[in-house]
Amino acid sequence: MHTEGEFAHEGGQSGDPLQVAEAADRAGAIVTEHIRSIIQQAESGAAEIRESAERDAAAIRQRAADSASRLLERINAIDGPLSELVAELQREAERLAAGFEREET
Repeated sequence: MHTEGEFAHEGGQSGDPLQVAEAADRAGAIVTEHIRSIIQQAESGAAEIRESAERDAAAIRQRAADSASRLLERINAIDGPLSELVAELQREAERLAAGFEREET
C-alpha cells in the first residue's frame, strides 16, 4: 500500500486522480474555447476584409464605368465636328482635283 508521500513521489503530483482528470478536462475545455474564440475572430476578420475588398472593387468598377462614359461623351462631342471637317476636306480635295483636271485639258 502506498502512503500519501509515496503517491506524490511516484505520480509527481499529490491529489485524487479524479480531481486531476477533472482539472485536465477543465483545462482542455478552456483551451478549446480559446481556440474557438481565435477561429471566430479570424473568420470575422476575414469576412470584414472580404466585404471591404468587395466595396473597394465596386467603387473601382463604378469609377471605371464613369470614366468610360465621359470618354464616350467626349468622342460623341467631337464626332459631329470631325465628320464635318472630313467632309469639308473631301469636298476641297475634289474641288482641287477638278481644277487640276481642267488645267490639264
